[in-house]
Amino acid sequence: MSALINKAASPEILNRAWRKHRGDKAVWIPGLSRQDMEPNLAFHLLKLSEDLRTGIYRPEPVRFFPVRKGDGGQRIISAVCLRDKVAQSAVLSLISPIGEAVFHDNSFGYRRGRNIDMALAKCREYLLCGTQWLVDADIRSFFDNIPHNPLMKKMKSLVRDAEICRLIRKWLDSGTPRRGFLAQAKGIPQGSSLSPFLCNVYLNDFDWELSGRNLPFVRFADDFLVFAKTRSDAEKARAFVEKFLNRMELELNTDKTQIAKAGPKVTFLGKKLPKIRE
Repeated sequence: MSALINKAASPEILNRAWRKHRGDKAVWIPGLSRQDMEPNLAFHLLKLSEDLRTGIYRPEPVRFFPVRKGDGGQRIISAVCLRDKVAQSAVLSLISPIGEAVFHDNSFGYRRGRNIDMALAKCREYLLCGTQWLVDADIRSFFDNIPHNPLMKKMKSLVRDAEICRLIRKWLDSGTPRRGFLAQAKGIPQGSSLSPFLCNVYLNDFDWELSGRNLPFVRFADDFLVFAKTRSDAEKARAFVEKFLNRMELELNTDKTQIAKAGPKVTFLGKKLPKIRE
């Protein structure tokens, strides 16, 4: 048993993870509601601890159901059992600092101490510096299309703990709709405690590639802007972004990706961007 698994399975860490889900109404496991398990909370947390330590822990299959989006399409939402959410939160509390040590400073989504206002302040900073042309980008069905094998390669390089990585792979496998016998496994469940962290892990190389090419950007999860001084530079940046994402087995949503000059007509993270006087 690895030191990280041993620590994640400790009663202290599991109890702390449980408290993060106090308002969650999910069932503990199929056939056992939260209401029915809570009178025996200590027993169930200790059982989860034992299962993690001995390696017999197996996540419950994730349930999927469609939800209609505002544009008329559908989004598949996942329902993860509370027991698995607690286990994931325990692991996340230990591997999140490892990620924070390498994540780019211009990534703001799903990170402690960072928020939308900070991302928008960074945008304004770039606009004031004269980079007022934008690649306003949208990744097509990002969470549904993250390929498992490349993601796990990045995770193994980051965490360097084989047992933790095997556990994460189990969560990915249990939370992925079957796409056919030969189809590559892809997609991470949006109801999972780990999914936001995995999002940032997968896009971290993309962040650093943009930075290395002196392409100013602001990213909040899968929403991002790339800034340029001229329309021509923005077009070149868009071409690079599209090519690099394709290498990552992702693609731009061409219907929602645009090149535009900053101003109130451009909305980012629910806010209209300011028009900066030149």
